[in-house]
Amino acid sequence: MPENLNIEELNLRSEEVQEILTNPPAWIVRWGITLIFMFTIIILALSFMIKYPDFVTAKVIVTTERPTERIVARYSGALDYIYIENGDTVKVGQRMAIIRNTANTRDVYFLKSILDTLPLKSSGLIFPIGLTSNLILGDIETAYINFEKSYVDYSLLKDLDPYTNQLSGNRQSLAEIKLRLKDQIKQKQVLEQEYELEKKDFERHQKLYEKGVISEQEFETKKLEFLQMEKNISTMAISISQMREAISSAGQTLKSTQINKQEDDTRFLANLSQAYNTLKKAIRDWEHTYVLSSSIEGVASFQEFWGTNQFINSGEVVFSILPTDKSTLVGKLTIPSQNAGKVTLNQKVLVKLDNFPYQQYGTLSGKVKNISISPDKEENYFVYISLPSGTMTSYNRELPFDQELLGNAEIITEDLSVAERIFYKFKDIFKY
Repeated sequence: MPENLNIEELNLRSEEVQEILTNPPAWIVRWGITLIFMFTIIILALSFMIKYPDFVTAKVIVTTERPTERIVARYSGALDYIYIENGDTVKVGQRMAIIRNTANTRDVYFLKSILDTLPLKSSGLIFPIGLTSNLILGDIETAYINFEKSYVDYSLLKDLDPYTNQLSGNRQSLAEIKLRLKDQIKQKQVLEQEYELEKKDFERHQKLYEKGVISEQEFETKKLEFLQMEKNISTMAISISQMREAISSAGQTLKSTQINKQEDDTRFLANLSQAYNTLKKAIRDWEHTYVLSSSIEGVASFQEFWGTNQFINSGEVVFSILPTDKSTLVGKLTIPSQNAGKVTLNQKVLVKLDNFPYQQYGTLSGKVKNISISPDKEENYFVYISLPSGTMTSYNRELPFDQELLGNAEIITEDLSVAERIFYKFKDIFKY
């Protein structure tokens, strides 16, 4: 009996459901189609409004426009001095550490300070040899010995001045010869006058001899006197010629001495200048090899926990210097060659930093500013992006920048909507 009731109830419900299905209410038919149509229109509209851009992803490092300087050891050895602490602000050329070597650091910089305050001039150099003769200079020792020898040679040449006395003697000798020549010329003029008188006297005796007034012996005596006068004039002329030759020789000797003096002055000064520059270069080479210094102004960061007497290898990065000018930031990307063709200038870039999760802090906005022309050995291209808003994120949060930031960059190569992506193939068909 109960089973029959259940069957009747089931049949009753089935008929009611069947009646509803076969005869739905009019409002469902009227509004249901409208709602479906409106829902379809909304989906289509959103598909055109919602953007689904095409990305090229790459690793990025955010740094200052002037890149971070990495101080690399150029010599393997133990650290002798460390002058800074981690996080200190350093200036251009500031010493940060020194690698142990055979020179005494204080002695080297004492010598360097002297050379910097006593520049070599055309007039020479006054160098305090007594203060530097006992310095421990290590690799610079050879250059210093050559400089010391050149300086001593030049100083002796200037102090003793051997050519001054020689030039003075040559000038005095030349003046005396010229004075004797002047006297000889006067004597010759007197002899010439006497010769003219003697000649007239001889001509008179010759006429008297021809007339027989005087004897032949007396005429011959007068003739001998006349010939002796001619001989004296000839001897005087030879003496004057010798005097002139002596003057020419003395003038040549004086000029030769002047030339030798000029040559020695020039040669010794050139040797001193060469030794001076070689010594300064040796100091620069010593600093380049053993001294770790900054070439920019910035904040120093230790790559490891360094300490005195700790050994470092050549080529190892010891310090990093982050420039103090953080006003302009750039990003450096490396992209593979298969995606490089999509990247063009001024494309928008989204930067997601590893240091600051983008879900919490937001992303940085950038633009492509430069693309390398050719790939590197690994067939990658370098892309540089600018960050106009600096470290201001999409969530309006200013991120602190006290170190280089690593992350991922997404270069928006084509800003397509969802509808454009759905009908992308149809667009290509219509295009062709």
